Amino acid sequence: MSQKVIVDVRPITMYEAKKILSEAIEDIEEPLYEQKICLDYLNKFAKLSPEEGKEVVEKALEVSDKIRPEMAVKIADLLPVDEEDVRIIFAKERVVLDREEINKIVEICAPYLK
Repeated sequence: MSQKVIVDVRPITMYEAKKILSEAIEDIEEPLYEQKICLDYLNKFAKLSPEEGKEVVEKALEVSDKIRPEMAVKIADLLPVDEEDVRIIFAKERVVLDREEINKIVEICAPYLK
């Protein structure tokens, strides 16, 4: 029996997850119900390419040292439209962003909103 080993643990965007799951399902004769449901969800809501998602994450991380990779991934997944959306993303975090940082995040996401 082959043994699976965790090689890397890091947060990924839903765009990367969609790509990974799509490739994995291609190799499977009959995907599991959960895999089908997950891929269906990702097809509905993941509108960017994995590369665009990574761009948003990288740009979000450049805004402030206070933004952790997990938060940057959440920003890329949700693409906040306004200041209130950004505040909601950070509501549970022990991070307080100033108005300028919040506006930068909104500006980063604006070109990717379709």
